[in-house]
Amino acid sequence: MSKIGKWLESQEAHDVLARVARSIMRHWRSTGLSLSLFPQDRRRDDPIDDLLNEIRSELSLFVLESRSRLQEMLASGDKNCHCYLKAAFINHQIDNVRGPDKDRKRYLHNRIADLLRKSPDFFTFVRNRQLLAFSMANESILIQPLSLEDIEGIPFPHDIVEELEYEHINKKDVLLKLAAYFWNQASNMWADKPVQVYLRDFVDWIGLHVSIKSMAKINRLADGDNPIDFVEDNQRRPDRECFDPELVKIWAQNFANRLSRKEKAVFHLRCGVELTLEDTALKLGLKGPSGPAYHEGKAKEKLRSFLRDLPWLSLDDLNEEAFSLFCDTLFSILKKSVPES
Repeated sequence: MSKIGKWLESQEAHDVLARVARSIMRHWRSTGLSLSLFPQDRRRDDPIDDLLNEIRSELSLFVLESRSRLQEMLASGDKNCHCYLKAAFINHQIDNVRGPDKDRKRYLHNRIADLLRKSPDFFTFVRNRQLLAFSMANESILIQPLSLEDIEGIPFPHDIVEELEYEHINKKDVLLKLAAYFWNQASNMWADKPVQVYLRDFVDWIGLHVSIKSMAKINRLADGDNPIDFVEDNQRRPDRECFDPELVKIWAQNFANRLSRKEKAVFHLRCGVELTLEDTALKLGLKGPSGPAYHEGKAKEKLRSFLRDLPWLSLDDLNEEAFSLFCDTLFSILKKSVPES
């Protein structure tokens, strides 16, 4: 029997699954969160035992199907494993409910973010500790989010894509060409200076010309639901409501422990305070900008590796509120490594 199979038969597993099931049920009944294991017409006032049994059964199946990434954490006796399991399961359920044809705007945002990060033609930046911006020049200036008037003033380039259909837009080469065009237009607004534009502005601009509304919302509206339920994603997004603040703080401390003293100081000054490489070198008594650049690169490499599989903090599962808390906690810890003037 596998390690995860033995764990599922243990009393510890029974207790963990029962605790997670109760937490998920409370969350589902109080927030209206869509779970793929329940049909849309499933009543939230059904007998509690029936609901809990269904959730526990699905949890067990999820653990078995995801054993390659869950077994080490679950079998380790980590006291916070129930938090991780709850988040992983709910995000799995959300993914089953949402998809490229169900929550197109969010899907498109994440897809473009991934394309920009991998493209050698673009540079990406996390600004305000949570919002992604991009540029085609490494040395560029961050501008304020574009106003609706500015976004509406950028014409759509029909020479790049002739048909304004989602299926024609959602292609790698088309999205990258549109991103380059949008960036050039934004830079033109700033006297042809290279700027950093927010990804959300780019996605909103696409949405002015191409229908990327959530198909789930359209389907529910067609079924006669109250339109007041369909608020903007940022106001009522299930994954924003599901993260453990204390666990995020613990992860921030754990990551800080992985950095050397110089990496801590450089990372705080460069990414927390946003000093230039020259000012960072001066602050830390280093000879030139190459020193801070090296330590910053090492710290960022460690950060990417650390966040890769964490719920709420990985690129594929980014919760902006959780990431903001992670950054606030991390920079508060790293600040102590910076020598006082």
